[in-house]
Amino acid sequence: MKKIAVFASGSGTTFRSIVEYSHMKDSIYEVSALVTDRKNCGAVNIAGNFHINVIRYGTDTTEELKRLSPDLIVLAGFLKIIGKDLIESFSGKIVNIHPSLLPSFGGMGYYGLRVHQAVKDSGVKYTGFTIHHVDGNVDGGRIIYQEVVPVLDSDSPETIRNRVHERELKSYPEIIESILLEDP
Repeated sequence: MKKIAVFASGSGTTFRSIVEYSHMKDSIYEVSALVTDRKNCGAVNIAGNFHINVIRYGTDTTEELKRLSPDLIVLAGFLKIIGKDLIESFSGKIVNIHPSLLPSFGGMGYYGLRVHQAVKDSGVKYTGFTIHHVDGNVDGGRIIYQEVVPVLDSDSPETIRNRVHERELKSYPEIIESILLEDP
């Protein structure tokens, strides 16, 4: 069984989808820890419900994760830029999901509803999400997977967000598993 650590800051819907997938009969991974920068976020409550260890993000996070030795670190709505030491210690073993088709609408300042507002304002007909490796550049790592989602003329930033997020919840746990299957 492969071990993953998930970083999350928010309500935890993506974290929940990853945890629930890990409990499926044929899943090859388990969520061994939640790393969070917010002690009262929804993801912490979900971790408690599933008896998952919670690590508070801080100066000793890298050392705690080295002891845990996860096969993969998964960012799932984590709102902080992770430190260089963590990226270097787990080079090639950290993935993130971003709610646009990178490189469009990515980088500093593009998070949450801001991404979908920019998509709406641009007039593009398609958006989606990207799963990518994390390197030292915000949303700049090697792309692993992208999924296209249509943008309708009648859409608001909120409806775009909801449509993209629905696809993220289904696809991210499966892509995590495929990444783990590629790594012996």
